[in-house]
Amino acid sequence: MFSAFLVLSTLVSSIAGLPAAHVHEEATVGSALPTTWYHKRDHPVHNLFRRGPLPVVGSPAWQAAYPGYGTPPESNIPQPWLDALKEAEDAHLIPTFAPAISTDGGQTNAGYGGANGGQEPICSSQFQCRHPGDIWDAPDGMIGLSVDDGPIGLPQASERLYDFLKLNNQKVTHFMIGANILGNPSTFMRAFEELQDDIAVHTWTHRHMSTLTNRQLVADLGWTMQIIHDSTGGRVPRYWRPPYGDCDNRVRAIAKEVFGLTTVIWNQDSQDWTMAAPGGTTLPAIQASFTRWLNGPRSPGLIVLEHEITADDVTAFMNMYPLIAAATGGAPWQAVSVAQLFDGHHGPGGPNGTMGWYQNADDNTSPVTSAEIISGLVTGSASATASGAHNGTVSSGTAVATSTPTTVRNAAMRTVGAGVGASGLVLAAVLFTLAL
Repeated sequence: MFSAFLVLSTLVSSIAGLPAAHVHEEATVGSALPTTWYHKRDHPVHNLFRRGPLPVVGSPAWQAAYPGYGTPPESNIPQPWLDALKEAEDAHLIPTFAPAISTDGGQTNAGYGGANGGQEPICSSQFQCRHPGDIWDAPDGMIGLSVDDGPIGLPQASERLYDFLKLNNQKVTHFMIGANILGNPSTFMRAFEELQDDIAVHTWTHRHMSTLTNRQLVADLGWTMQIIHDSTGGRVPRYWRPPYGDCDNRVRAIAKEVFGLTTVIWNQDSQDWTMAAPGGTTLPAIQASFTRWLNGPRSPGLIVLEHEITADDVTAFMNMYPLIAAATGGAPWQAVSVAQLFDGHHGPGGPNGTMGWYQNADDNTSPVTSAEIISGLVTGSASATASGAHNGTVSSGTAVATSTPTTVRNAAMRTVGAGVGASGLVLAAVLFTLAL
């Protein structure tokens, strides 16, 4: 079984050089994936996450159901996920170009062996190639708030941010790392239940997605969706954000065709992820950037890359927030979560009409549809109910970290709170059920 050490080793490897992950050349996008998407009722995705009794969030049964803190092993990928991948491959829905190659351990943009990653057929978002099915911009006059890399169960990180969000009655989208959910279940449940914020996918271990094989992509996305599904009463995430903004046509096709996920990038980068490194940005510099963006044009609206890992990340968010109301140069900004931008209640709706926060539920309190898309584990010890908004609750005394706290991080090492890995992987009838 994987241990927290593997997560820590990932962080240590990132110290050598900060990723040039958010500064890239401009490129022109051509046609690629269709802008509309749905799965037919006989598509294997409907067997990916079947509903069943869900373990109590934070309980030993819950912790044992997932692949620990390291890289998810290909040997344990649930067969329904692989069946869905094969069907998409056989239907020629997944591009066949080779994975990108990183020459520095994944810390900077991956390359494509001389091919232009900013053009078709690759269309890498790291090269600013905008696929029409991806979300980069908010609707005019709106700012879609989101934070990456949580949950972090430390007072100065996620917990402090959540206090601030609650005080200001402000929704954000949390793009969460699966391994961090596993290590911080009570903090996760605070975001979902207390704040009632929407939860989205940020992969299991925060790797460069374009460098992974098709099967590795399925494992990294699938396990993150599974733990979110099992911990939110059966809700299936609609949105995902690729770490480092690293997504190409092959990656986005697997995310969309296998799991129904919509890719979310950003149109401004706060650079808060560089603050922990020598020569990185500063809190005043971040505030100056937000002042410029917020006092600038309202078209397009803003989606800014921000994080919830360290005290400085949270301070940057708190410093930014009053600038939204104070902005000049146009009509007042409407600040909502990324999911709210397209839910039809706050923003104008998505490209295919009004879209719920999840694939099978409008929000955190609405009913979960019965379509069988993500499957909870069928375990005799599960005690959570199977309906309603509070299906998953943190079990008393089971969510306490018992080893040196660590967490997954994308740039400089920021050691934060995660617990001990599970001692065994339970695959008993794990059938991801993605409800449309």
